[in-house]
Amino acid sequence: MSNNNTTCELNIANMECHSCANGNREGFDIIRMAVVGVLILIGWSGILSSLIRYDIASIIAMLIGGYPLVRKAIIDLKAKAITADVFMALGVVAAAIIGEFLSSAVIAFFMLIAEYLDKLTMDKARKALDELIKLSPKNARVIKDGKEIEADIDSIVKGDIVIVRPGERIPVDGKIMEGSSFVNQSAITGESMPVEKKAGDEVYTATINEAGLLKIMAAHVGNDTTLAKIIHLVEKAESAKAPVQRIADKFAAYFTPAILLIAGLTLLISGNFIYAIAVIVVACPCTVAVATPLAVVAGTGKAARKGIIIKGGIYLEALAKIDTIVMDKTGTITIGEPRITDIKAFAEHNEDEILTMAAAVERYSEHPLSKAIIKMAEDKGIQIPEPQDFQIIPGRGVKARYNGTSILMGSRELLKNGKVALTPEIEAYMKAREDEGKTAFLISHDSEVCGVIAVSDVVRKESIEAIAEIKDTGIKNIIMLTGDNWRTAKAIARQVGIDNIEAELMPEDKVNKVQQLIAKGKKVAMVGDGINDAPALAMADVGIAMGAAGTDVAIEAADVALMRDDWGQIPEAIKIGRKTFSVIKQNLAIGIVFNIVGVSLAATGVLTPVMAAIAHVLPDVIVFANSARLIR
Repeated sequence: MSNNNTTCELNIANMECHSCANGNREGFDIIRMAVVGVLILIGWSGILSSLIRYDIASIIAMLIGGYPLVRKAIIDLKAKAITADVFMALGVVAAAIIGEFLSSAVIAFFMLIAEYLDKLTMDKARKALDELIKLSPKNARVIKDGKEIEADIDSIVKGDIVIVRPGERIPVDGKIMEGSSFVNQSAITGESMPVEKKAGDEVYTATINEAGLLKIMAAHVGNDTTLAKIIHLVEKAESAKAPVQRIADKFAAYFTPAILLIAGLTLLISGNFIYAIAVIVVACPCTVAVATPLAVVAGTGKAARKGIIIKGGIYLEALAKIDTIVMDKTGTITIGEPRITDIKAFAEHNEDEILTMAAAVERYSEHPLSKAIIKMAEDKGIQIPEPQDFQIIPGRGVKARYNGTSILMGSRELLKNGKVALTPEIEAYMKAREDEGKTAFLISHDSEVCGVIAVSDVVRKESIEAIAEIKDTGIKNIIMLTGDNWRTAKAIARQVGIDNIEAELMPEDKVNKVQQLIAKGKKVAMVGDGINDAPALAMADVGIAMGAAGTDVAIEAADVALMRDDWGQIPEAIKIGRKTFSVIKQNLAIGIVFNIVGVSLAATGVLTPVMAAIAHVLPDVIVFANSARLIR
């Protein structure tokens, strides 16, 4: 991880310098284009040619505009690379050799425009990443030796207490020690509404404190923060090729020799050097080359702004092709924490007595249920008694003595082994709760059942709507995997609208299920929490981890990391993947079709070199406009 962080740090620093340099460079490029354009107009008008024998304005325009193209072409040729710059330089030089100085200047001018558009397009697509980098605060208020001082963010270390006033960005990942507030987390999670935070809650770098004063203990600083990891992942995603890029790579491999061959044949057949120049000038390999990366940068950038981290073009394309979604139940469809849903008292007891007995025997238990029972008892103001002779019965429950009596709490088997009989009324109540997907625990008091506590892992409210939205995208094969019993699994599945269930699974069974689906030719997305489900996430075509903010394991394990526990981000990620892949295919088609048509028109003399130079810019403009739809 340290290596990754170092890379991230270097990339951020370089990008900030590069951004500054880009601003100066952009201004110079505009001035150069303006000068060349004015000189071309003068040359076209013939104002100077009436006074001077040679078209000096066109020659100067050609030299100013053609110099950067020729320089880049020489560099590329030294590296044994035949690039678009080589083509353009060849066109400029060839036109000049035959005395077409104005044509040569116009070719150079439109090549400058095309190059400028390419830079502008990529910069616009990378805007989301630039915005993320700018969010990180440079200074922070820190408590040192009991005094509040302002310090550079790089000097803050883990364990420092930082103070964040209303309206300021939080400079570290950490835990609130004092204060409460509403925090705008949109930069990290994509949430539109501020989230209420209080002492003990975690907060993230670059989020905004909107209300009260907060004192935060730093847990992660600098390049260890969630924001830095997101930036690093987005940078990697932008450079990762989608499989569809192989089409562009193959096209480029054959493009150069094909164009040179066509230009040679054009000259041989027509005997017209101008036609051959037009063929070289109109050829546009750059459009096909940038068709995929431009869309990938735009798609991943848009997703990042919504709190969805997609780790590259390969996963954007995979998302577009998904036809099966496999999801874990606990912590994914459900909240992952058992909650008491029902308390039923028998044998003249009341609910408070049942809760008191349950809290007493569960006081020292490590079972997840104990936390829910203790919390409910505390919320009701019940004093939790001290149990005696506490004992855990593995797989069945617990027993203890309280107030001089023996109490058992657990399964049917626990009570039966303790010689406690269950009446038909109690059995009917237990079965009704279990049919609802709940787990029912019996409580006995001196060999008599006195109550039943039912618990359930509550379904996330947004999962029902999101699963319906996933089905609307055309993905009908949705499968729920769980280690729970079939009765509970079916009850949960009914609530959220899932028809396909696999229950009573071990972790390795989930991996095997994903493998089986892939072997059948299915394109599988696995949705999990990124921790217990890491093997299955890695096996799927696309692993989607929910609630990854601040969770290293989740961010690393998944191909797509959802920065908050919001099911609505899953169909949103699928839609972004599909739209991006569609734009990629459209961009590639535009580039390939344009080159075929343009070269054909140039070879037959329909396009002059000047017209070819103008036409050369068109596909760049179209691809830019098409990819810009993803940024909106």
